[in-house]
Amino acid sequence: MHTVSEVSLKYQTQTSFEEKPVISSPEQAHRFLKKIWDSDTIELREEFVIVLLNHSKKVLGWSKVSTGGPFATIVHPTTVFQLILLGNAASVILAHNHPSGTLKPSLADIELTKRLSKAGKLFSIGVDDHLILTRDNYLSFREEGLMKEG
Repeated sequence: MHTVSEVSLKYQTQTSFEEKPVISSPEQAHRFLKKIWDSDTIELREEFVIVLLNHSKKVLGWSKVSTGGPFATIVHPTTVFQLILLGNAASVILAHNHPSGTLKPSLADIELTKRLSKAGKLFSIGVDDHLILTRDNYLSFREEGLMKEG
């Protein structure tokens, strides 16, 4: 007889529902991301973070998905959706930094956003926004009209 491991999921929050911050605008997202981002590396290497939200836009948690070099980081959609699904999120905010200080999204940034938005639709999970951060500023894909799916 073969022994097969049981797969189980567990979710336990460490804060009360009332204590969870709400993110319903790009400005709120930027403020939240600035608090969690390592200011010592924002101009050093590119990093990609997701913020998990419930249906009320309250933050369930966040996760650093990837860390790269000064010009890019690799983001696998499978990794992103593992975290979203395990975190029981209704929607997600994507974010990454540009160490160069430029806020202009690359073609790769736009394509990744489209792919993740399209994948999210399969699970009824919204991609609310994608922010590019620099030390002093940010760009919101939603505000720039770049949240169209491919």
